[in-house]
Amino acid sequence: MIHKLADRLRGRNKPAKEGYRTAFKATSLFGGVQVVTVLTGLLKSKLVAVWMGTTGFGILSLYNAAVNLIFSISNLGLQSSAVRDIAAASADKGKTLAIIKAVNRWVLASGLLGAFLTVALSPRLSRWLFESDQYVGAFVLLSAAVLLMGLFNQNYAVLQGLRKLRLMARANIFGALAGFVCSVPVFYFFREQGLAWTVVISALASAVVSLLYVRKLGLVLPKQDWHTSIVLGSDTVKLGIVMAISSIAVFMVQFVVKTYISHRGGLGDVGLYQAGWGLNEQYLGLVFTAMAKDYFPRLSQVAGDRRKVRKSINEQAEIAILILAPMIIAMLVFLPFVVRLLYSGDFDGIVPMTRWLLLGSLLKAGSWAISFVFLAKGHGKTYLFNELGIKFFTLPTYMLGYRLLGLLGVGYAYVLCYGIYFLWVGIVAYRKYRLMYSGVFWRMLAFTTTVLAAYLLMEPLMISGGLHYWLGIPLIVLLSIYSLRELKKRLF
Repeated sequence: MIHKLADRLRGRNKPAKEGYRTAFKATSLFGGVQVVTVLTGLLKSKLVAVWMGTTGFGILSLYNAAVNLIFSISNLGLQSSAVRDIAAASADKGKTLAIIKAVNRWVLASGLLGAFLTVALSPRLSRWLFESDQYVGAFVLLSAAVLLMGLFNQNYAVLQGLRKLRLMARANIFGALAGFVCSVPVFYFFREQGLAWTVVISALASAVVSLLYVRKLGLVLPKQDWHTSIVLGSDTVKLGIVMAISSIAVFMVQFVVKTYISHRGGLGDVGLYQAGWGLNEQYLGLVFTAMAKDYFPRLSQVAGDRRKVRKSINEQAEIAILILAPMIIAMLVFLPFVVRLLYSGDFDGIVPMTRWLLLGSLLKAGSWAISFVFLAKGHGKTYLFNELGIKFFTLPTYMLGYRLLGLLGVGYAYVLCYGIYFLWVGIVAYRKYRLMYSGVFWRMLAFTTTVLAAYLLMEPLMISGGLHYWLGIPLIVLLSIYSLRELKKRLF
């Protein structure tokens, strides 16, 4: 009798834990992917830092800023909106294949447009970013990267929309490795003159590898005239334009901030800014990659059921916090050593800024879990209102922070902006859908944020050699035990 009752309870409990397990599995899978991506990215950064210093880092950063901005303008947000439409139609194979065909054509057209814009704007980009005509040829070359990025995102959207997570993971890993291996000789022999080529090579490697994995699916796309492609893709494009505007705003902020730092502090400061920003983004990318690649299509499938949506939001947010917290405190404690290891002593100046970026990323994880709801429900205008609103606040805040306190001011601004964004999207989601975070999540966030903030505020007082480790290491152990205990509850 007791055994039967236990079996029943286990069976009843299984669905409750299934969401946590799905979120954790996706995070773990893409965490492994991110480890490889991070390592290749950091090795590439190390080579640039050693062979070309902060100036080389600054040039590469500005190249990427320009390419990402133009891509976000020309791509019409298709890589994200296509994921939603493919995931929503996944039960109907014929409709899914028709959507993929239409999206492929739209992406090709938008990629060619992006390449043309890059060539046309190359003289202006060179003057805006470098105050010189010396880099016009580099931007003409980078037009190929814009087209290739579109093709990669097209392939990735298909894998993501169909939730082929393992194939996505492999495409990411092998694309990153291929791009790195091919870039190393270019870095070594051509130094700063080869930086634009490495951007193109990385984009080409990702596009080719992702195409190979899409072909493994054996999809037979239907014949389709252009009128049908335009009609089928129109809804995807409508939502995509909304997402594109948001994406443009993100890259525009980065573009303007880097340009501002370049003019006010020089290419060296741009390199330091990018090194700190990239370290934060890459290190914590496993959580945010999982949210973007698995959580969004999963949320889109249950968007019509408020109870399931609320459950998914809290599951994803809790898993994200529990994984991020010990990672962040470990990086806070050992950051000076990590910076020396991954870059060089010339990059010590990024440590104060990066510490605050890490803290802000905890708030970013919380805000992301609920901000995807607006897209999953197809309410693009609300999503756009949220994103543009915070970006209008973010840009002057970053610039003011740098003007007053240098790179450290940017770190403070990052925490402030994501704190406001976190509260804002929570309020909007509650008023529009009656969705909110659980009390469990709030207690979890309060505890982890308090521990991390306490270390950040107390660490400067322990300037004597090694004293900060006496505070930091016990906190690493504390948060690790807490996270493991809470994960165990949810998964097992």
